[in-house]
Amino acid sequence: MHANDVNTLPQAIGAARGAQIVYDSHEVQTDRTGYGSMQGKLERWLLHFVNQTIVENDTRADYHQKLYGTRPSVLHNYPFYEPIIPQPRPLREELALAPDEPILLYQGGIQEGRGLERLIEAMPFIDRGTLIFVGDGKLKGKLMQLATQSSEKSRIRFIDKVPLAELPSYTAAATVGFQVLQNVCFNHYSASSNKLFEYMAALIPVIAADLPEIRRVVDTEGVGLIVDVESPQSIAEAVNRLVKDESLRRAMQERASVARRQYNWEQEKGRLLAVYDSIFMESGTK
Repeated sequence: MHANDVNTLPQAIGAARGAQIVYDSHEVQTDRTGYGSMQGKLERWLLHFVNQTIVENDTRADYHQKLYGTRPSVLHNYPFYEPIIPQPRPLREELALAPDEPILLYQGGIQEGRGLERLIEAMPFIDRGTLIFVGDGKLKGKLMQLATQSSEKSRIRFIDKVPLAELPSYTAAATVGFQVLQNVCFNHYSASSNKLFEYMAALIPVIAADLPEIRRVVDTEGVGLIVDVESPQSIAEAVNRLVKDESLRRAMQERASVARRQYNWEQEKGRLLAVYDSIFMESGTK
């Protein structure tokens, strides 16, 4: 039985009937925005029935080991590998923007703690470019109101959530992409963020939060710039640098074209199969 996150773990345990149980934790249940202590207490109790645990990265594996005394397996949340780079959607034409207008893209859930207010606050300091949000979420109404109050409201646009299959074309249309997650809980602090790898897959330079797993990828692969997400000026400086320096963007795109061959599910899925193999070996089955 393979349970994704703690909310499906009780059902997996109840239905197992002697089967081995894998707990695949995509989030840090004990320190997460909007969650209280009950989820952590529930997780600790349910782990007594689990044979193998999986978490997203080494930072979270270290945390789990410190909390519970055992180190889980690591399985990164990388996108599927597509040998062909996504074709950009004609967003400039659709939004009646100038053909050379830089697109400053955030794609994903519009939720608290993702630095989205800071992006709007950064716009007065950004020399060129239109900020585009693609997605929906609880914060969207507040964010749209904040945008109407901005001196740069004409350069801020919102697009509703799009089908997952279409999202890569929106991403590929961007000049730069944002992953400005705020350090509001350990779940955010330790995030790897599939958004980062989606930008990479589309060869889009990323402006990213200074969080350990995100910094590790951005610095190691040289595919973006790290900023202070609480500072609109820091965000704006990074945007201005990338928009103005075409050679820098091209260098990041070239490095992303190499890195995307490593950070993808085709390379990562062997870790999941290894977890299953270890269970079969322990149980004496094939």
